[in-house]
Amino acid sequence: MLYPKLKFPIVSGRPFFYTNFVQTVDGKVQVKVPGYWPIGSKIDYQVLTELRTYADCLIHGKNLYLEFGDITKKSLQKEEFKKLRKKLGKDPNLPFIVGTHDLKKLSSDLYKKGYKNVLVEGGPTLLGSFLKEDLIDEIFLTISPKIFGSEQGKTLTLVEGVLFPPNSTKKLKPLSIKPINDELFLRYSVEN
Repeated sequence: MLYPKLKFPIVSGRPFFYTNFVQTVDGKVQVKVPGYWPIGSKIDYQVLTELRTYADCLIHGKNLYLEFGDITKKSLQKEEFKKLRKKLGKDPNLPFIVGTHDLKKLSSDLYKKGYKNVLVEGGPTLLGSFLKEDLIDEIFLTISPKIFGSEQGKTLTLVEGVLFPPNSTKKLKPLSIKPINDELFLRYSVEN
C-alpha cells in the first residue's frame, strides 16, 4: 500500500473531501476518443482502490458515472476490496453517490449521516464545482509519463467548467511526492 494508515484531519461541520486523479504530463485526464484509456499503470489503479478503502462515501459526477459507473460498482463488490475495508474498521459496502448540483446541501447531508471522509472521483467538472465551493481538502494526483497533446474539444484537464480569477486561484501545499517506476504520486492539501 502506498498510503498505509492514512489519516485525514477532522473538518468542522462537514466531511473531509479528497479527490484522486491520474493525468498525463501535459495535464490531460481524459480523451474523448477511444484508445487512450487507461492513462495510469496498474500501480495507479491499486492506489485508486486503496484510497477508496479509506472513504466513508464515494462520489462520481453524472458523466463519469455514465462512462465508468458499471466498472466502479463491480470493483466495489470485489471480496478483496471488502476485506481491506473491514480491516480498516469500515463498512465493507462503500456508499456510492452520483453527484448533485447543490454541493453545500450534499455536504450537510453527508455530515448528518456521519460520513467523515468522502472521496470525490470526478470527473473534472464535478471537481471544478467542489473546488469553487471550497469543498476539496486534499488532492491525490498521479502523473503518468505520457503526453497526449490536444485538439479542440477532444481532451479534458483536471478541472473543467470553472476558471478561477487571478486573485482566488487555488493554492496547494505538497504533502508527499512518491516516484514509483515512471509515475509520480503526489498528495496535496488545498488551502481553502
